Amino acid sequence: MVRGKKIEKNILQEELGKYDLIWIGEIHGVKENYSAYKTILPNLAENGFRNILWEMRADFSEKSKYTEDGRINQFSIEFLKWIEKQIKTGKIDGLTFFGNKTPRKNGAESFGYEEEMADEVIEIVGNTKSVIITGNYHMMDLTRKDEREKPAANFVKEKSELKILRMYLKYSKGSFYNFGHKKLTERATDKEIDLKFGTITRLNDLFFFHMGQVRAVFKNPTTR
Repeated sequence: MVRGKKIEKNILQEELGKYDLIWIGEIHGVKENYSAYKTILPNLAENGFRNILWEMRADFSEKSKYTEDGRINQFSIEFLKWIEKQIKTGKIDGLTFFGNKTPRKNGAESFGYEEEMADEVIEIVGNTKSVIITGNYHMMDLTRKDEREKPAANFVKEKSELKILRMYLKYSKGSFYNFGHKKLTERATDKEIDLKFGTITRLNDLFFFHMGQVRAVFKNPTTR
């Protein structure tokens, strides 16, 4: 079984200089996601990645109602407040919500959503080093039989010269909420690599931020 190699922070910092975008992929509806971002983002900001793109509704605010896809919850609202404080104190330059152009139905992306997301990323980023936070599918490097189903990251690579570092939030076990309360599927690699929260490993061109055991943001968005 091939395992990711644990790397020290200074080695990660050396790698950061080679990239224009840090694309972080999450499973929506996990409480600990936001603790991971509060750990990752300050270090990335110190290395020039001071702009955040977040796959989130354009009208997201502290008053937003919780959503069935698990993205809007009490912890994401607290994280929004944290980012706003980072911006106010000059530690982060800006935050942009994106990924709202194509309507969705029953939780599934419409055809064309991935390419539109990629176009939006390229337009927003320009020449600015940025961090992107999305669901993990959008940042995968995949080729599909139907070209319309390719993840956004593939389209970004094809349509621009932006160099992308992809980082997965890697969960070992627990639960999440995304159109229902669900249990994470435990894989053999997750059981074998029992690394503490915040450990970063690398396997080829992929980086993994290990999360350990995680919890869903809620059991039902209507019951706070």
